[in-house]
Amino acid sequence: MSYRQVLIVDDDPVFRALAEDLFLDAGCAEVAMAEDGLAALAKLDAGLAPDLLACDLNMPTHDGVSLIRALAERRFPGKVVVISGEPNPVIDSVAKLARMQGLNILGSIRKPLTDEALAEILSRGLATPKPSHEQKPATVSLLDAAIERGGLHPFFQAKVSMADGRISGAEALARIAVTSTDYANPIHYVELAERNNRIDDLTFVMTRIVALHAREFFVGGRPLPVSINISPVSLKRLDFPDIMASAVEGAGIPASQVTLEVTETRLFDYGPEALDIFARLRIKGFGLSVDDFGTGASNIDRLQMYPFTELKIDQTFTRNALIDPFARTSVEMSVRLAKDLGLKIVAEGVETRDMWDFLASLGVDEAQGYLMAKPMPPAEFLKLLERGVPQQQQSLRA
Repeated sequence: MSYRQVLIVDDDPVFRALAEDLFLDAGCAEVAMAEDGLAALAKLDAGLAPDLLACDLNMPTHDGVSLIRALAERRFPGKVVVISGEPNPVIDSVAKLARMQGLNILGSIRKPLTDEALAEILSRGLATPKPSHEQKPATVSLLDAAIERGGLHPFFQAKVSMADGRISGAEALARIAVTSTDYANPIHYVELAERNNRIDDLTFVMTRIVALHAREFFVGGRPLPVSINISPVSLKRLDFPDIMASAVEGAGIPASQVTLEVTETRLFDYGPEALDIFARLRIKGFGLSVDDFGTGASNIDRLQMYPFTELKIDQTFTRNALIDPFARTSVEMSVRLAKDLGLKIVAEGVETRDMWDFLASLGVDEAQGYLMAKPMPPAEFLKLLERGVPQQQQSLRA
């Protein structure tokens, strides 16, 4: 798979010609060009719909920062790459700005542009496109089916120990059935459930189903730990720990086999009830994980306030740590913080051996990502457990 159409935005005609050749050589089907941001926007208004836009920053008429702002305002659906001769801190700042504004930015390249740098950055965005039904708004009927009529299906993604390369846990990821073989994006249904006061129902159903499957998950004769995501909305319900424990233990596994992941970006949303609920969850045996760590604005005191057992580094940082100094520093500081607080450290988004080696050198405990395994249905995950670490991953233990 490659990109169908690329739009190159740069005021230098020589660079545009070079970039066109490199993008075509990299497998892109078609390349369009614009000399500045205004020209690029005009092409978009005229119906051009590139799935990748590569832009310079320093352009005299309409610079790259202004273009990125305009793309965000228009909710540009394609991916973005910044290619500039500006100093790295400037390029990095603009890339971060683009992400903050909601653009799907692959990363940045400092000129001169080379085929190696281009190939590396293009490889990050070649995930399989989501089915079109996943883009449709969430419906109450499908939400009801998920909660009441067996339409909720957990997929499991392996967590792998960085000490020996073996499967050491799994995260359960919700899937909402659209047909017998297709699934909708669960994010929109979680949001709908939160708005309709059905998030607890969704969480309890998911927890029970996951626990039923987890009864069959063993590695080396030991039960496999599993993680389940919970909504901050549930942290206002004082009986939440009791119902979660009942859902897990009623399915036949102990609460100690389950870690509940809560998003760090919403730590400030937690009220005083949350400390009560977190404490009781821990007393009942559940682990507590700070998910997506580094993407929010919580401070160390706030993190230390709650009885977390695990810190999960967001894939935004792990995927960019080898090319973005800020991301690398964020990962290193997160690891140090977790160690100081006595937390287990899990890194998401591990997709290359170089990233594995970097995280292992820092002392990260577990890795999760497509390098090891994709999310998969329970039957497929059981086969993964039975055959152990795939042959192509044996080198991870080196």
